[in-house]
Amino acid sequence: MKDSTAQGYWLKRLIALIIDGVIIGIVVVVIAAIVAIPFFLAGAGLVGQYAVFFGGFALVVGILLIFYFPLMETSYGATIGKQAMKLKVVSKTGSKPTFGEAFIRNISKIYWLLLLLDVIVGLATTKGYQQKYSDHLMGTSVVPA
Repeated sequence: MKDSTAQGYWLKRLIALIIDGVIIGIVVVVIAAIVAIPFFLAGAGLVGQYAVFFGGFALVVGILLIFYFPLMETSYGATIGKQAMKLKVVSKTGSKPTFGEAFIRNISKIYWLLLLLDVIVGLATTKGYQQKYSDHLMGTSVVPA
């Protein structure tokens, strides 16, 4: 049986994640370009240039992903994407999550397969449809703002 409320909810969360991904992507490209410019100007070989650019890109993406989501959720209760989709993250007390709660609930976002498993296991093991497994562990939920 289809549940249009659950489908709409998860569509909003997916769109919020895409918005956040675009924002992080733009920041990473700018930072990676700034880091790579000195190597291009110094005349490093093409292999060295690409290794530095793409290696730096991966490092910056990882750092931003690890800190963007928890910092935004503890400071504002939501990331920019969630705010755009009128969603917020709450702890079991109804307040903004702590940094530890937000960090753990977002750790699966470092790799898309982990995130997919987090969602699938959460949907399979919780009664409601509003929690990934990591949300269930931390007692957090994403609710309408």
